[in-house]
Amino acid sequence: MITNLAGRVSAQLESLWAETEARPDFLNLMRQALSLERAQGAGADQGPMRWAQLPGLCCQAAGGDPLWADELTAAWLLLYLAADLMDSVQDGDEPDPWWAEQGPGAALSVATGLFFSASLALDRLQTQSSQPAAAGEVVKDFYRGFLNMSSGQYLDLLQAQPSLGQYWQIAASKSGVFFSLACRSGARLATAERARLDGFSQFGRHLGLLVQVRDDLEDLMADPEDQADPRLLATSRSLPVVYALEVSSPDVRGRLLACLQRSAEDEDAAREAWVLVDESGAALYVVAEMERHRSQAMRALEQAQAKPAARARLLGLVNQIGSRPSRL
Repeated sequence: MITNLAGRVSAQLESLWAETEARPDFLNLMRQALSLERAQGAGADQGPMRWAQLPGLCCQAAGGDPLWADELTAAWLLLYLAADLMDSVQDGDEPDPWWAEQGPGAALSVATGLFFSASLALDRLQTQSSQPAAAGEVVKDFYRGFLNMSSGQYLDLLQAQPSLGQYWQIAASKSGVFFSLACRSGARLATAERARLDGFSQFGRHLGLLVQVRDDLEDLMADPEDQADPRLLATSRSLPVVYALEVSSPDVRGRLLACLQRSAEDEDAAREAWVLVDESGAALYVVAEMERHRSQAMRALEQAQAKPAARARLLGLVNQIGSRPSRL
């Protein structure tokens, strides 16, 4: 399924780009950013293509043909990767090989190209769909959703150190909104029933939060003694750290903040930060939150009255990402 989907997305994009006068070298950079060739090979179900299944699966789960959502899938994947690329530049992450030499300017140019390519895919969805009313609603939903995500990203920038409540607000307005958009939009191509669409929307929201929380938990589960660079674990914005800062005594909170501030230059400080977070009970809290969002995603799918075959695959995604880590 993922291999076929990656091939269809690649064909969609090549067709869209062929209608433009974009430079061939720029298009090659966008292809490298998308990595669709790798997505068609082994291990594709561990990358972004796993989530790019959502529009088609939700369309099928609502009673439609998953092929109806191909343009939607291409647009969602482009926006997903463009946002991830901009986050990497904004956060000062290690660059991918394709933009390491040219620098962040090249990465931002490619992200912009991906955004406008997504707009072209949405335009094609609207002009070629056999259901123009549904397609028009989906396109508007996409732009509203992405504006809300941008607002969430701005909120993230405003918080030097988010509280626990602010963490959840930011996660909901970014990952929650984006995954909700994928599921609701795909389903809208097959149904206009508002109760069902709300079910698909809530399913995506809780799946997105589950993905975010699982990513943060993996930071905590990786023992710093086993890492080549344990300083990478000391991120003050991940849920385990935010929780530890929220529940710890003032003395422990001060120690943890001091360790986080020194962790970029001091591996011992990074290790102490990891221990303090672990001792706060953060792992148990995060696992409980994972279970809460997993359960809510499953209830939302019941509300959506998802068709059996697609429902089983959507539940498989939830259970795969929501499984309890072996170290706990």
